[in-house]
Amino acid sequence: MTPEELLTEADRCVKCGLCLPECPTYRLLAHEADSPRGRISLMQALAAGEIDPGTGIEIHLDRCLGCRSCETACPSGVRYGLLLDASRNLIARRKPGGSGLRWLLTLLAEPRRLALVSRIYRPFRRGKIARWASTLLPRRYKRLPALGRQLAGTPALPAGLYPADQPKGRLVQLFTGCVASQVDQPLIDAGLALLRRLGYAVEIPQTQCCCGAMHRHNGAEEQAERYCETNRKQTAKSRAQALITLASACELELCEQQASNLPVVGITDLLLTQLDGGIPSLKPYPGRVAVHLPCSCHGDGGVALLQKIPQAEIIPLAENGLCCGAAGSYLLTQPELSRRLGRAKIEQLLASRADILITSNTGCALQFRQLLEEAGLDTRVMHPAELIHRQWPG
Repeated sequence: MTPEELLTEADRCVKCGLCLPECPTYRLLAHEADSPRGRISLMQALAAGEIDPGTGIEIHLDRCLGCRSCETACPSGVRYGLLLDASRNLIARRKPGGSGLRWLLTLLAEPRRLALVSRIYRPFRRGKIARWASTLLPRRYKRLPALGRQLAGTPALPAGLYPADQPKGRLVQLFTGCVASQVDQPLIDAGLALLRRLGYAVEIPQTQCCCGAMHRHNGAEEQAERYCETNRKQTAKSRAQALITLASACELELCEQQASNLPVVGITDLLLTQLDGGIPSLKPYPGRVAVHLPCSCHGDGGVALLQKIPQAEIIPLAENGLCCGAAGSYLLTQPELSRRLGRAKIEQLLASRADILITSNTGCALQFRQLLEEAGLDTRVMHPAELIHRQWPG
């Protein structure tokens, strides 16, 4: 998006303020510059050349979660997410810097490198060395050691073709993502097992790569587009019928950027369709299951799917329309605000008295697991597909 296109889109905002109650950071900070319309005013001034990067605009744009809750309230249909990404990219071009964040994003997007770092870090993750290392980190990255404890340190699922348990001539490709390979390997294993049980052969290509969402939302548009183009090319060569995603953020990015030449289908939607089609009943779960709705999820977060589990009491979290504070790299770059938002969700979880928390996004799961560990709570955090796999008959 050029500065001129940015201005044209931003001019659709009439500054009515209907977005203010929907904005998590405005609700926390009560500062006009930390509201959607305030940030749009800053974006307009930036695009018009009236202010330059380095004058304080980054503070307010960096505090934005990018949750896009404001878009649902906007009567003018302003595409705030596009404006935010374009403005951050404009700042990155006009004010080179942020090498630490760029390095971190590159590391997170490369499962092999991330696995290597994880294996080196794991022996020290709870000792004095980890605590000492955290004192050396910049303030914005203080959560890295704690989040690092969730890294598996195991190789990602090998690329290849995994046959169906009972072949039905159906082939799908599984999008495993990048960070998920180190923090959500049980989800990937569950997704693969479910697809194979349903009669799908599953392809995991060697050339599959990160969806690029974190890069796009942090001003690295060119890198994000390179990832998208890689995924377009590899899906164009596939004989698969669909690309199955696990994380809602990856699904949203692949769809919005048209980064797949295969139809993109979330595994939650696929499972719901299959269960509606007469799959044998799931095993009962006589417990309470809370469901968190990620900002990147345009469905019900798996509620309809989980209601297929006999005896399970499914409880959507209160204020499910508000972000949990994970927001991609936000939990690293804005640790204080991220924690405040996340702890509000933990309070809602406690009020639900659930023993399992469901979320369909990897970043949200990272946030919840760390905050639950800090609070000394043993509530399990799972993806809908993980619980369905656990309750699958046989």
